[in-house]
Amino acid sequence: MENKKAQPQKNKTPKKKRLSKKARRRRRVRIAIVTLPIVIVVLAAVALIGSAVLFRVEGFSLSGEGRYDGDEIVSASGIDIGDCLMWINLNKAEDRITKKLPYIETVTIKRKLPHTVSIEYKQAKVLYGVCVDGTWALTDTKYKVIELLDSEPENVSLKIKLPKAKTFEPGSVIAFEVKDGEESPLDTYKNLLTEAEKTSLKGKITGADVSNPAALTLTYDGRITIKLGAFADIPAKLKLAAGAVEKEDRIDSTEYGTLDATITDKAYFRPEAKKSETPSAEQTTAEISPEQAVE
Repeated sequence: MENKKAQPQKNKTPKKKRLSKKARRRRRVRIAIVTLPIVIVVLAAVALIGSAVLFRVEGFSLSGEGRYDGDEIVSASGIDIGDCLMWINLNKAEDRITKKLPYIETVTIKRKLPHTVSIEYKQAKVLYGVCVDGTWALTDTKYKVIELLDSEPENVSLKIKLPKAKTFEPGSVIAFEVKDGEESPLDTYKNLLTEAEKTSLKGKITGADVSNPAALTLTYDGRITIKLGAFADIPAKLKLAAGAVEKEDRIDSTEYGTLDATITDKAYFRPEAKKSETPSAEQTTAEISPEQAVE
């Protein structure tokens, strides 16, 4: 038997299969999906590191006037020399200033690249005297407590009496615990003032007492206490009161006293002496009807 020599077989290299255009496109998309987040993370890290190194606080620019000096304002902000300018929480810094320095009503903090913090502030100019549960305080127009007082203030644009509050401390806005469906005493005051401004009492209200929702009062021109009772029928009560104080033949423009407008049928005015005067024995209560008030 004749042996045949085995012929060595040549290694055949398999030919690579050429990808179609669609397959190549899908492959590029998959690569992009994988690499793009990595690139973004790397760039973000570089940006953060760069901002931390390049943009450091080196100084402050202050604009405003009031009782506080620049060092007090900067200290209250909590921002220090050397802090990263880009990482500063501006809103929190503003809140710290208005809370720690209550006489500042508004403050705006901005970044001024590359190394400066700009602080613009305004001191409260219009002040209210607010009495909460027997304790007087000065507040700004947003009812933030500026200063607690030992006695009733004199030179304020409005005096407001309120019941016991949940929050009543310098640097914080007065707040109350209110149940669902109930109205905050501050909202009651605002609604009462809004209704009064619709009458001829507008611009002459100098005080209010909403400490008892069933016995609301307003002070007119610093000399007449207007009793209104509960908020029910308040537009009619205020209209009656406005007509009474507007007519000088009903109530003289210099008289002091109390006007009872707790009912809509009639108002009763009882004259009183000024605090500096001795009460007169001849003072009597005057009855004023709605018709008389608008004559």
